[in-house]
Amino acid sequence: MAIRTNDDSSNNEGVNVSPSGEQDRVVEKAKVDLNGVAKTLLVTLIARAYDFSTPRPILGDPYAKDILERLDFDVTKMTLTLNQMASIALRTSHFDRWTSDFLHRNPDTTVLHIACGLDSRMDRVKWGENTRWVDIDLPEVIELRRKVQPTSLPGRDYSVLGVDVLNEDWMHGISTDGPVLVVMEGLLCYLPEEDGKRLLQRVCETFRRGELLFECISSLTLQTLNGKTPIQSISSTGAVFHSSVDDPKAVELFHPDLKLVESVRLAEAPGVEMFPLGFRALMYLRSWIPGVRDAARFLRFSFGEVGVVPDQ
Repeated sequence: MAIRTNDDSSNNEGVNVSPSGEQDRVVEKAKVDLNGVAKTLLVTLIARAYDFSTPRPILGDPYAKDILERLDFDVTKMTLTLNQMASIALRTSHFDRWTSDFLHRNPDTTVLHIACGLDSRMDRVKWGENTRWVDIDLPEVIELRRKVQPTSLPGRDYSVLGVDVLNEDWMHGISTDGPVLVVMEGLLCYLPEEDGKRLLQRVCETFRRGELLFECISSLTLQTLNGKTPIQSISSTGAVFHSSVDDPKAVELFHPDLKLVESVRLAEAPGVEMFPLGFRALMYLRSWIPGVRDAARFLRFSFGEVGVVPDQ
């Protein structure tokens, strides 16, 4: 796959990512019939594939390119900026790090990777035979995933589940007495506030202990993205941002078991130093401006019994 960009990586102009080469290889490609939030999986997949093609990858996902080439989809119709792709790679890298940390401390974990899309976190992160991993997304997404990614891993307790996570019943089908790690990455921003709140509550009510990982955006960012300056690649899918978090501690009020463990601003996250020069400078400036520096944050919460909070 050849990835075309402008030579000046410090700009924020549109970038088209398109597969080329290997045209002589006969491969039955999977059609992409998705809309709305489900279709945003293409945005993150393209970003991961592009990041891997750069001289200094932030995430370094070796699987994204191959998955992208298995799709019957003209990616030139979806334009991402260099800045957007760098942000996605950084976010995914950070959530990989949090996932690895939790699994290191809790090898007997059940991982619920909600809104997994076509992500290969189960391949990037090291986990052992005592861990159970479930990749979860809408039925139409899981149907596509089955065509381009494995649905079982030799020697591992791995499975996929196609379900609307707002459905009240699906969690009861996942039995576990051990800790649970729920990774939702970018999902909650797309859910109405009450739906997101209820989802977090049901996690706390269903499972004994564990951690919740997700990204949030500020109300200012929400207003901006749904206003005059939308993200082109997101708006082209029909997806709309619905919720924001200005005070991460306020999320603790959703359920008495929820405790904020860590809040990391995108503008200050480890890996920002690998951003394109112009974007790196912009992030530095944003990190000093109240309100603006909280545009996007990565949040980590514990719930239930004591014992899952990182060592101090």
